[in-house]
Amino acid sequence: MMLDLAIAAARSTVCEALKRYASAAFRPGRVTRMLQNLTSPFKEFGFFGGLLYAVDRVLVRISPRLRLYVYELMVQPIPEHPLLPDRLTKNLVIREIKRGDPEVDLMPARPEIKESRFAQNAICLGAFKKGKFIGYMWFCFRTYEEDEVRCTYVVTPPDEAVFDFDLYLFPEYRMGLGFIGIWNGANKFLRERGIKFTFSRLTRFNLASRRAHHHLGWKLVGRVVFLQAWRLEFMMATLFPFLHLSLGKPGSARLELRPDSLLT
Repeated sequence: MMLDLAIAAARSTVCEALKRYASAAFRPGRVTRMLQNLTSPFKEFGFFGGLLYAVDRVLVRISPRLRLYVYELMVQPIPEHPLLPDRLTKNLVIREIKRGDPEVDLMPARPEIKESRFAQNAICLGAFKKGKFIGYMWFCFRTYEEDEVRCTYVVTPPDEAVFDFDLYLFPEYRMGLGFIGIWNGANKFLRERGIKFTFSRLTRFNLASRRAHHHLGWKLVGRVVFLQAWRLEFMMATLFPFLHLSLGKPGSARLELRPDSLLT
């Protein structure tokens, strides 16, 4: 008798708990938010882009060593004329930051990544507003070894092109002319060295960067997707060799980038 009463009481308690959970979980407001979270990537990136974004999020939840990287490779011209008039850049100085300079420690990239960039002879340009370090960007001549995946980008023509990456503005300077100011100074730096084109790779899901580069006249060179699963990396690209599989650094993919889309 006592056992039956205990079972009945436990059943009643569980039922009430389930009712309360269901009521909380499926309140109209919460359901709406759940639907918005599910559909927002598709609205923002389109169906295919949203699907790739969702796959990447699922993979990361399984393991941080499972990732899906989706890139768009761009090229933009180095214009002959400044992007900004001199009166708007009089307080902005662009100069090269070298290995060992104190500004290197302020950059958010991991130390081993920054060291690997200097090791491949990358150039870092820093932006200084009234003497304060506000941002930076990096360039590589001829080839660039990707930070996130095993891939080497080869720029052509080798004496007239560079690969730019990791343009970063510290948060408190993102509302002004910092972005266009860095590019204005970088263009001058590159023009003086005979550079006519710069290539870059944009993450497919970084819409802010896509919009910013659009104003600089970029054109699409190709698309590439990397599936990363522990040591294995599988690449699919619209550029030769189109498909690639690697298990370590010696077998990294190699993509040759051409400015043809700007010349047609």
